[in-house]
Amino acid sequence: MLYSQIAALLEDISLAPRSQKASLTAEFLIGIEPGMLCPAVRLLYGELWPPWEEREMGIGPESILAALGEVSGVDVLAIREDLREIGRVCEAALQHTIQHPLTREPLQALSVYNGLRRVSLMSGPDSERRKGAVLKGLFLSALPKEGKYIARTALRSMLTGIGPHTMMTALCKAFDSDQDEIQKAYNAMPEMGLVARAAKDGALKEIKIQPGRPVMPMIIRPGALATPGAFSPRYAGLNVQLHVASGESSVFTSHQKNITSALSGLIQQLGGLIDDMIVDADLIGFRDGGVCSQVEMIKYINRRRLSRKSIISPALIAYDLIYLNGEDLTGLSYQERRRRLLGVFGEPKSMPFLGISPAEERILNDEGEVRDYCLQAKRLGGTGLIMRDLGAAYRPGWRSDRDFIIMRLDASRKDVDGQGKIRAR
Repeated sequence: MLYSQIAALLEDISLAPRSQKASLTAEFLIGIEPGMLCPAVRLLYGELWPPWEEREMGIGPESILAALGEVSGVDVLAIREDLREIGRVCEAALQHTIQHPLTREPLQALSVYNGLRRVSLMSGPDSERRKGAVLKGLFLSALPKEGKYIARTALRSMLTGIGPHTMMTALCKAFDSDQDEIQKAYNAMPEMGLVARAAKDGALKEIKIQPGRPVMPMIIRPGALATPGAFSPRYAGLNVQLHVASGESSVFTSHQKNITSALSGLIQQLGGLIDDMIVDADLIGFRDGGVCSQVEMIKYINRRRLSRKSIISPALIAYDLIYLNGEDLTGLSYQERRRRLLGVFGEPKSMPFLGISPAEERILNDEGEVRDYCLQAKRLGGTGLIMRDLGAAYRPGWRSDRDFIIMRLDASRKDVDGQGKIRAR
């Protein structure tokens, strides 16, 4: 497959109204040979590997401009000053190419795909030069329109309006698949290229959740209080998944990014876990006996020198168990999942703690009990409560209509109305 076909479609999609984007994509996907389907979908979607793989492109606008400067005969900085967006800059610059490959062969889509994936694996002191050489080689072989989308793919900013919903709709149209089956498969394995291949092969129902590959988390929104119910405190932190497979622990963010390498100390504390499992949890941090803010936790994860000693002690609060030793638990009631969670980790630990602890939970029968519990949690650093329906299943990727976040109850912030009634915010 020629990359010019990918670039032309991306251009058409970027100019098309939203209502036509999925149909244009579907028409293109129908005729793709099976072995090329996954790379083609990834090139269209702008994500060339599963989000849970520990790799980054490691290319910024300056790298693109440096490569362009070597192959074009124009002032790329001046073009950038005028056009701003790097894809358009690349398209304009490649109209004035001064270097040419020895043989002008049409650029293959697989060459772009493999070249950029190879760039993402380059590291070390000489990696910038080697990445630049790959980019230069691609730009030398590219037509201006192709260069536009090579640059955007390298920067992971396609600007075409193809999001998850559009791509799933396109897969549904292209392979005559059920929309719910596409969504369920994506929620269990959130990577469009692999889902596309399964859709073409009629294998969507074969996709199951498994440790080591993050699942789309269930979405729990703020909602109205209902009693009686099961309530647990929430703290400032990051929603994550803990995966344990064959004794190896991994932690993924809600966007499926692998952050295990940033949590080496915490991972060591989890070394005693032997069950294969997937746990829906919050990553929090303790400092001077108190709970850190979410901003502090983000800075902790993104710190440049991971070996540097930090005063923050990260820990995990486990809220749900969705997989255990070969069994998908998502269809079980929350009450049963909670029972199994406690069977794995024991009773909740007092804060601050090391490693992982199940979230504290109380069954509360009226609004007064909820109010008192929320104020108690606030004194320990809590930001609110999560209200769980004991009979509800876990729905990966879907919004729960039976579990809700009850925000902080604080009369000074008008979370309690004039009659003492609790309002969800």
